[in-house]
Amino acid sequence: MARKSKEEQIETAPITIPDKDGNPLAVYPSEMVDTIKATVAKGATNEELVMFLSIANQYGLNPFMKEIWFTKMGDESAIMTSRDGFKKLAERKPNFKKCQSVAVYENDEFEMEWVMGELRNITHKFKQNDRGAIKGAYAVLRTTDHDVLATYVDFREYDKKNKIWRQYSSAMIRKVAENDVYKRFANVNGLNDFESMPKNYYKDVNEEELDYSEEFEPIDIQGVINEMNEEE
Repeated sequence: MARKSKEEQIETAPITIPDKDGNPLAVYPSEMVDTIKATVAKGATNEELVMFLSIANQYGLNPFMKEIWFTKMGDESAIMTSRDGFKKLAERKPNFKKCQSVAVYENDEFEMEWVMGELRNITHKFKQNDRGAIKGAYAVLRTTDHDVLATYVDFREYDKKNKIWRQYSSAMIRKVAENDVYKRFANVNGLNDFESMPKNYYKDVNEEELDYSEEFEPIDIQGVINEMNEEE
């Protein structure tokens, strides 16, 4: 009968995450800890796993729903959140209304007018054919208080020039834009989005597990302008 290795003989200890007062907030039994290490926190040390689970509980994100996960790149570790995870955090705010995004191409007629850091107007016109190369994307988050939070991201700053970005260029850059406004609106710190990670992170990603087929809601530009006018 083969002898078990030293690692196999060590039983995984359960993990308890305390709240700010030191009381148990979440308890992860040994079997669940093993599952988490094998799926959404591969390569994590015990200390890193506790940190990861603490942050997941702090933000109320579910690792098994791909809302949050742990990753390592060499000696560097990061806690990742999906676009849907950031969206979930934003939607918890009582004054959240909606967030929309659109990709911008070189043949589009496009302008965002800013005054003292605030969006004042958007002009975006295009035809369905021959829009040219993709240039970037913008996202606009609107609140029930008629506030508008917007951003524009340049495709060149984020393009990793790999299969994922070539095949899903519009979806990837729109997610970067949406993640930016979601994070700012929900005041999120310490979480990274997959689309903004360095190029070397992608070499360990299983592209077959990624799904970029979801539909994005187009921006109602006139609605955004109306919101800005009501704010004034």
